[in-house]
Amino acid sequence: MVKDVSLIIPSQNAEKKLLQLLSYIPNWEIIPSEIIIIDSSLKKFLVPEDFELFIKKHSIKLLVIYKKNLYPGHARNIGIINSTNPLLAFLDTSTHPTKRWLASGLNLINLNNSQGVWGNTYYQADSYTSLIIRSCTYGARPVKTFPGSILNKSIFDRCGLFIESTRAGEDGDWMGRADFHNITLSTPEEFLNYDELNNTTLKKLLKKWFRNYSFSGRLSHSRAHKDFYFYIISFTAVLIAYNWNRVIASYQPDSIYFIPYITRASVLALFIIYMVLRGILIPRKKGVNFRFIFPINFIVISFMSLLIDLTKALAFGFSRFIKK
Repeated sequence: MVKDVSLIIPSQNAEKKLLQLLSYIPNWEIIPSEIIIIDSSLKKFLVPEDFELFIKKHSIKLLVIYKKNLYPGHARNIGIINSTNPLLAFLDTSTHPTKRWLASGLNLINLNNSQGVWGNTYYQADSYTSLIIRSCTYGARPVKTFPGSILNKSIFDRCGLFIESTRAGEDGDWMGRADFHNITLSTPEEFLNYDELNNTTLKKLLKKWFRNYSFSGRLSHSRAHKDFYFYIISFTAVLIAYNWNRVIASYQPDSIYFIPYITRASVLALFIIYMVLRGILIPRKKGVNFRFIFPINFIVISFMSLLIDLTKALAFGFSRFIKK
């Protein structure tokens, strides 16, 4: 069944993933009447012959727009502007929807009389490395995301379009604006699968997060400040601990204020608190299995989380004080 929905897909140098995504569409329970691909690849995307026959058979409008060097927000804006339907659906090339994704989202919009639905993405992890990375980042439960969203086009009249000048963080910025304007959106039960974690190494992850947070640090000020404050408070606590006996107790061991080994004790206390939070409590809150965390994986999760947090802190500092 074909419905009046415009599907918007930005793509950049991801021909294989885009072909895979397009191959799913003929099997969907509901098919969009308009598909807009915004291709900013070095090599222009060529639509497969079998897909052309499919869209011709179902009278689906296919629009492929070629533009160079587009960030995701800019590409989505072009898709929104060129769309002709009142409902817009958004996918990325790394997201894999089920055949019921669009049908389920449209049913939920009608059932709740809402203005749209958010995306709901499950980050797939099969290898040990990807399971550790997922425990440090997204967690084992589906996460609310912009990819996978189905939205009434009129929402963009209230919230505005995406910021076009940033490589990352534009979706979180827009989602924040939607919350600020009290846009009524539902969360679907159907979720998208994201399988890129299985191809990610620690080096790739840290490089990606440094790049993303270097851009998003300029947009999400409250998030950056929150992390920045954490590191400042930690540094201040260690500094106070280091000088406590000298300033408060005047290095008098018989003083009631004298604390032996205070520096080592303070650093150890901060490390233990961090390990409990990042290695156990936060992963559990995000749905990571208790049996995976223990007996020793919480140590690996804590160490990798520390590397990620330090990378984020460096990226925030880079975006504030170095990057123009």
